[in-house]
Amino acid sequence: MTLSVSKKYCSQEPAGFALLVTVIVLVVLATLTAGLATQLTMAKRRQQYMIEYQRARYGLDSGIKYIISEIPLTSFTCSSRKDEPDFSDLFWMDQEDYNLFIAGWAETATDEQIQSVMKADAVMVQEQLSTTGLLEKLTSLFGEDGSEPNIPDVSEDEQLYVVEIDPNSIEVPGPYGPPWPYVAEPIEMEIGSCQVTIMIEDENAKMPLSWLVAKYEKTDKRAQYALERFGEWMQMSSGEIEELQEQCEKISEKKQFELNAGPIVTKETTKTSTRSTSSRGRRAKKTAATSKTTTKTRPAIAHTTDFAKLFHSSMLNSEALAVLVIETEDRVESVLKYLGIWGSQHVNVNTAPRHVLEAALTFAVDDPENLAEMIIQQRQEKAFVKIDEIKELGGLTSEEFDKLENYITTTSTFFKVTVTSRSGNVRSQAVLAMVKEGKNAETLMVLYE
Repeated sequence: MTLSVSKKYCSQEPAGFALLVTVIVLVVLATLTAGLATQLTMAKRRQQYMIEYQRARYGLDSGIKYIISEIPLTSFTCSSRKDEPDFSDLFWMDQEDYNLFIAGWAETATDEQIQSVMKADAVMVQEQLSTTGLLEKLTSLFGEDGSEPNIPDVSEDEQLYVVEIDPNSIEVPGPYGPPWPYVAEPIEMEIGSCQVTIMIEDENAKMPLSWLVAKYEKTDKRAQYALERFGEWMQMSSGEIEELQEQCEKISEKKQFELNAGPIVTKETTKTSTRSTSSRGRRAKKTAATSKTTTKTRPAIAHTTDFAKLFHSSMLNSEALAVLVIETEDRVESVLKYLGIWGSQHVNVNTAPRHVLEAALTFAVDDPENLAEMIIQQRQEKAFVKIDEIKELGGLTSEEFDKLENYITTTSTFFKVTVTSRSGNVRSQAVLAMVKEGKNAETLMVLYE
């Protein structure tokens, strides 16, 4: 009996072992197959990414070539902004202040004026109410503060048409029509399989950071006063203003800003030595040293390129300046948005917001607030053509005007161009700094991001 059981057990042991080995082999093969499939998928994705990246870069390079050739042929002129809400003070407004600003403007605006600044997908809601119904609605919206809402003098039974406007449906136009600081609507195009978007910003509408690396800053403090006025508007703390000033002082050790700087002339001296030998080929007995000086000249615009490189180096903490001061559904505001970090040196009085204007006017007048307000009111009616108009408007002395004209302009010549190319899930982007005077345009710097 014992023998027969032992035989049965022995006969089943190899079969169980074989089954175990088979299961292990299958698991290993399944694991290898899954790993191989994962690697193949990843390799395929990497290959697809490289293809999409090459396409995106092709679209980006094509977009850059297009805008470089197109900008010289394009004229950027300020549009009429009469009876429209002005962009000058939006930088400091939170959502509540912005709503009040839009509501205040809408009280005196016509339906046509309101329609002209509404977003494409926005709709005005019109409701018919009696005087009593309007009173009840206004009270429910704004509460009872002890004063009667302003209601037209009509009979109680007469019907009124009330238009409700969502402030977020209003797009406040900038000097050129599109929201500040853009000079044109986004340029959208298809290049191959790429979607390319080109945005152009007015750099002369921003406060030039180059002012803060001026060689005279420590003597008369004018650049520091301009920064402090700008910083207060932008809700910068005294510590943040001092930190930015210190960063600019370090940059000024590399290069200092000069008014009306001319071409950059550099001289290089090279030394050469010659040996005299005898006619019989003996070793030289005399050595003569000669020197040669060569002069190299860079155009005046090269100063701008130098500043742009310094402001985009690690010497400037741009991340801290880019922290959002105000962020709503449709509006984002930061200090960096209003700083010219591409080497610009003048502020356009037709396109700069209030705090940038006041910063520029600080260089010449004791009451920049009053002159800035006069400029803003005047340019709503008609853009300034000549700088001399500022002198007449503000009653400036010849000395004040001589100082001021070094910092302001009436025509923007400095532009930041952002080109973005998308192919599939891949995005490629570059930023260009360009100077345009008439039909002559020069690309100063291209920064790939």
